[in-house]
Amino acid sequence: MWRNVLSDEGRNIARKAEKAQNAGNYKLARELYLKAIAKFREASEISSDFNETSVLRTLASYYRNRASMLEDEMSSNPASRASLQLVRKETAQSEVAEVLKGTEIKEYVFDAVVRIALEIGREGREGHAIGTGFVVGDARRVMDCSRQLVLNPFEGHSREKRMVMDPETQASIKEFAQLDGVFVVSGDGAIESGGRYITIDTGGVKLQKGLGTRHSSVAAITQVTDSIGVVVSQSGGIVRIFKKGKMVATIRH
Repeated sequence: MWRNVLSDEGRNIARKAEKAQNAGNYKLARELYLKAIAKFREASEISSDFNETSVLRTLASYYRNRASMLEDEMSSNPASRASLQLVRKETAQSEVAEVLKGTEIKEYVFDAVVRIALEIGREGREGHAIGTGFVVGDARRVMDCSRQLVLNPFEGHSREKRMVMDPETQASIKEFAQLDGVFVVSGDGAIESGGRYITIDTGGVKLQKGLGTRHSSVAAITQVTDSIGVVVSQSGGIVRIFKKGKMVATIRH
């Protein structure tokens, strides 16, 4: 169908934009993001499926945010550009595609989560350093292996309002990152819960000394589910990524 053609074209253009951004060509990347946004908008206007329309609109919003970030970066201190580099350039052990292999996680969802984590690590909240965690993918099994510590701040909100790529949702995540527990994110980007306590036994996890219970809990749940863990350390703001119970990447902002 025509909307599928437009959607696929938008995703292909967005991938080219990401490659241009990774190569440091911010001007070209911004132009391509804007073209991708136009494709997603056009596809959403002719789609009759509510869920599909929500995803398309969220993608348009997400890439609009990235285009705006690039515009800001092009007119600001070049030194701050390092925080915009994706895990592709900062991962020593593997590329993003390899990290996501065997999961249901969309690359743009993983990218959005890592970016939010980096921002939390860099900015903290209200002048204070904070740590938090995200478990992305295989959300149903993750929810079965965890329980709510506090009232779920995302409960009762429509799926469209819970997409991790949406700038307003990202602002909410930064606010709720002060809560104990982790965020559970589906492979296609919907936040299922915040303030979630992982109930998996961490005895089988072997991590380097100095990493706390948040790291071991997130690592443990990736052992028993097809999820990826992203953890922000309160000390230093370092972002670590876990898969199958092991740390596969470390990112410093």
